[in-house]
Amino acid sequence: MQAADQGTTTHEPTTHEPTTHEPTTHEPRSTPDAHAHANPPRGEQLVAAGSFPHERLDAYRVACELAALANKLAAQIPRGHRNIADHLLRSASNIVLLLAEGANRRGAALKRQRFVESRGEAGEVAAAGDLLLAMQIGSRADIEMLKSLASREAAMLTGLIARLV
Repeated sequence: MQAADQGTTTHEPTTHEPTTHEPTTHEPRSTPDAHAHANPPRGEQLVAAGSFPHERLDAYRVACELAALANKLAAQIPRGHRNIADHLLRSASNIVLLLAEGANRRGAALKRQRFVESRGEAGEVAAAGDLLLAMQIGSRADIEMLKSLASREAAMLTGLIARLV
């Protein structure tokens, strides 16, 4: 063993095959309490360990996509218009954060308020897109996609809000 540790190499192929005592990376590991919440209390939804309610929402996935595109566009905004980039990034981030906060709140009123705020941020993202179009900053196709995603996000949030009334 010492010779191998000192940098000498051998040309013998070394393969490692898992034994019956070692799990392979393809086998899911089961936990003792995997079925502990098979019958959650009435009104509560079952959430996988380590996940959050907002991660199951399509609106959350769209919001993350919107934030990524906003980041791309903000990088194209010249120095003299950084205030637009700051608003764009802050609003896009707030859509994601407020949506997640609302989804993780317990009371309908608190959920609704965060979703309403998130929808307002989607409107601000769309307005920032309008400013970029008016000032001819950035890719027109990217800005139109940003506005489309903001509109889609606002519609999804409107649906979430309507369910909480």
